[in-house]
Amino acid sequence: MEKESKWSQKYKNSIDCSNPKGFSQRAHCQGLKKKKKSKASILDSLNRIAIILEDNRKFLSASEINDVFLKLANKFKPEYQVPFPMNLDDALNNYDADNYEVDVEGDWEDTETVSDFREEASDDLLHSPATVDDNHLIFYNEDEDHVEVMNMVPKHHLDTLHKNPSKQTKFIKRAED
Repeated sequence: MEKESKWSQKYKNSIDCSNPKGFSQRAHCQGLKKKKKSKASILDSLNRIAIILEDNRKFLSASEINDVFLKLANKFKPEYQVPFPMNLDDALNNYDADNYEVDVEGDWEDTETVSDFREEASDDLLHSPATVDDNHLIFYNEDEDHVEVMNMVPKHHLDTLHKNPSKQTKFIKRAED
């Protein structure tokens, strides 16, 4: 028997679980967390069962379990809320322009100075919502409608990246976003 909720879906979606107001909202957030954990544990269990079946050469059964896993996993899409407390121009101010360069494309060989990047970037891009994460700038590119990550490379690393004759370091690439 399904219990009818007195809260509208709009109200439930508006609850900030990082700062719940009152006992009822805290209980609601704990229930969401518990529900998310149980789904994750089901997926984890299915994955382990499929691996065990594959190890025992039960490929047909493993495939069937994998199909169930994929069907459930597609329904379980965690959402991440990342605050973008500043714009890209302000985020660049977190790095000393004399000691860092911007790596826009992620290829490590075509870094440019912070001032050159600012000159070439459009006003819209510089006012994009952004945040800072260690040696990265994360921002929302409204033109492309997706989140992008730029490397902020300390200048003392540039010599090792650009002038190192080793093939291994010559072809270091940024991980896929």
